[in-house]
Amino acid sequence: MNNTFLIVAVVVVVWAVLFAVMMTMNKKRQVKANEFKNENVNKAIVHLYGNNLKIDGNDISQFNVIIGENLEKVVAVEGGKHSIEGVFETTTLGATGKNISIKTEKLQFEVELQSGNSYVVGIYDYSPEDRERYIKEYGNMGEDILVMPLSLCKESEHASCCLVVSRNK
Repeated sequence: MNNTFLIVAVVVVVWAVLFAVMMTMNKKRQVKANEFKNENVNKAIVHLYGNNLKIDGNDISQFNVIIGENLEKVVAVEGGKHSIEGVFETTTLGATGKNISIKTEKLQFEVELQSGNSYVVGIYDYSPEDRERYIKEYGNMGEDILVMPLSLCKESEHASCCLVVSRNK
């Protein structure tokens, strides 16, 4: 009985300490994200889900970049037409219940971004037609400005997917 009580007590204490540490880290991340948003209110804020990212031919590290809540790269750019390139990636649940990483080859596209708005650039594991059906059924939290169909995504069970640039409402 004493050993069981001791083990439970140690687990509870370790959990409480880790919980407090994680809450503190999350609060700091939220404060940093809010500061970033307030400092860049007159710019377009872009959330990018990928690697080897470039905007207008410049490596993303040359911009003021922060890491977002979902580990995306968040950058603020002036409004206007921009060229974005990179390897975009996401994860999906496979038929066996295992997470599958989906990534594209290097993509490059141009998009018009408006100052004062927030954008998300990422890939989805379904076709543009499936995305339209989903939006009709469940609604959309933003406006799609670019939907680029992709086929046979690397390491994917899916025959098609799409890159989407959407403006948040």
